[in-house]
Amino acid sequence: MARTAYHHGALRQALIDGAREILAEQGYERFSLNEVARRVGVSTAAPYRHFAGKEELLTAVAEQGYELLRQDFERVATATPEIRARLLRLGGAYVRFGLEHPDLFATMFRSRPGSGPIGLETFEILLNAVVRAQQSGVLSSRPSPELMARSIWSALHGITVLSLRQPHERFGFNVPPEDLAAETLSALLGL
Repeated sequence: MARTAYHHGALRQALIDGAREILAEQGYERFSLNEVARRVGVSTAAPYRHFAGKEELLTAVAEQGYELLRQDFERVATATPEIRARLLRLGGAYVRFGLEHPDLFATMFRSRPGSGPIGLETFEILLNAVVRAQQSGVLSSRPSPELMARSIWSALHGITVLSLRQPHERFGFNVPPEDLAAETLSALLGL
């Protein structure tokens, strides 16, 4: 990333972009604020104009990740009127996101949220799909929609993490991760 003049928040976004590049190349464990400053072409003090420290910058990266996942979820929910298909496609979107953005995915679940509950709007799209499925009779009304949505999220997260860390075939899952997500949700939800 070339050194440029930054105005009105452009430096903030450049630092986030630089952080994402470093996370993709080197991972979370080797991440440093000084490396981000060097990458962006600013002094080591410049990031502190926008972030109190490393964790705050990583939280901003995580927030962007949740926003991208929320946008994916929103596209799927809008494009899929059939309730059963919507749940299965949301599952595929979750796994696909994690596999396409492994560094961002890892940061989303390793950073420590600041003042707000990051990711809540993303989760609410899944929760709303569960509520609609329960109201229409596609899913049982028990357990509660919140518990069911958390169970779905957890299953999808597990599939994604296993797929990122080990080839899923190692566990005898001879299907692509997105298909495994659909199969798992079908079995979990009785679809």
